[in-house]
Amino acid sequence: MGDSFLPELVILLPARDEEIGVSEVIDRIPTERIQEMGYSPRVVVVDGHSSDSTCEVAKGLGAEVIEQNGSIGKGNGVREALEIIYSTEHEEDDLLIMLDADATYSPEDLPRFIEELQNHDVVWGSRLRGKIEKNAMSSTNKIGNKVLSLVASIVFLRKTTDLCTGYWGFKSRVIKKLGLTARGFALEADLFGSVVKSKFRTKEIPIDYAHREGESTLKWYLDGPRILTMTFKKRLFR
Repeated sequence: MGDSFLPELVILLPARDEEIGVSEVIDRIPTERIQEMGYSPRVVVVDGHSSDSTCEVAKGLGAEVIEQNGSIGKGNGVREALEIIYSTEHEEDDLLIMLDADATYSPEDLPRFIEELQNHDVVWGSRLRGKIEKNAMSSTNKIGNKVLSLVASIVFLRKTTDLCTGYWGFKSRVIKKLGLTARGFALEADLFGSVVKSKFRTKEIPIDYAHREGESTLKWYLDGPRILTMTFKKRLFR
């Protein structure tokens, strides 16, 4: 925790069996720069039933750990974490930025998100507009993401080039208003649809994407259809 008089920046790291990645991500958070920008960083790892030492590593580096109680799934974990984080009152200027704990996203981009959140309610990062490290994203996943992003852009009449991005920034007062329902990797489609339907001020920015630490649990043949289903569900219902 930083200066209690500063607005709070919650850095939310969803994780499951990420003992290597979570260490790198936390170590690379530009804490001093964040404080210079006027925010007190609070690192929160939401652990989705890890079987390795993810929790111990995160706690050893000073992070707050929320151990997921409900069913396995990124969406379940994030929704559970948000309920705990915002169970008490927060300041108007508080922010929350979420990125995966597998070291694919650059913590060094956190100040860019903070800057954009001064004039926008929600900011997400597009890997397709940035630099993707060799072999960081398979051709199948890249094509699938482009298709899903195009569909979402048409369905919601709001352009996104990376529907499946895991790098999101929110004003805290905004994220508390989102009615999220996703259980797993459809979380990002749930976020995009909720944000657009709520008519918040949004911006997409280019980000870089690196080769992940550890094995991915995402399966395109299962999660792709779930993401597509969530996109239409979010458009038709609340």
